[in-house]
Amino acid sequence: MLKLLRCEFAKLKRKPLFFAAAAISALIPLGCALFLPEMQEFSSGAEAVDRLMSTLFQLSAYLLLMPAVVVLASNLLFEEQDNDTLKNLMTVPVSKPALALAKMTLLFLFSIAFMAVGGLVNLAIVLASGLEPVGFWKLFFVGIGQGILMWTGALPCVLLVVLLNRSYIISVIITFFYTVINYIFGINDYFIMQPFGFNPGTLLPGSLAFRWFYQYFDTSNPTAQMTELMEQISPYFVTTSQIFLVIVLESVAFLTLIALVYKHQSC
Repeated sequence: MLKLLRCEFAKLKRKPLFFAAAAISALIPLGCALFLPEMQEFSSGAEAVDRLMSTLFQLSAYLLLMPAVVVLASNLLFEEQDNDTLKNLMTVPVSKPALALAKMTLLFLFSIAFMAVGGLVNLAIVLASGLEPVGFWKLFFVGIGQGILMWTGALPCVLLVVLLNRSYIISVIITFFYTVINYIFGINDYFIMQPFGFNPGTLLPGSLAFRWFYQYFDTSNPTAQMTELMEQISPYFVTTSQIFLVIVLESVAFLTLIALVYKHQSC
């Protein structure tokens, strides 16, 4: 597995798309900081960190990271078939499930890098504003966790890509709707205010992520609107251990299915 992962990393030299995709995590926070007046008038470093990281969590992670994972998965999983080299790999021999898992591990690391790049760009914006980045590193590591959660949330669409066997256009269309649905669920009171358990508010990454990361924002000087919102949703917050329990269970299930389907597809 480690040798396969090293090989996948070596291939990245010929894949500038990966580096470009990681860099786009900075686009939304940077655009908001530059062009939205309300994002240019921070009263404190803590407020600046909260606003910028909230943009990264609620826009970049949902609208950019999940689709990027699926598009890159399409490229990775069928690269050998497109180049007619998969049969050669099978004679080495290389296990197709191990090959698929190596590619998924690469996407896992990409998701972490995506959120890390966006977080560091936010840090640079705060420092350039002459403010102290109060609470940044706490939210930075929350962002890393959300990257892992978004990777897990994208696995159902990756499984669909494998099932459709290179039907890129259909996969991208379905991924688009899946991303939009998760974004809507992530801001919908019905799905946010559900107990931790076997329900859409827990199983879908949109609402689950909101119920986790929102509690880490600074609430030392809350507005009346913030106070009301916290009173409404705080009973439904989830802990870090609950988040990673969902991540482990869902990722194991979907990675197993991806590996099995990929294994039984013809070369």
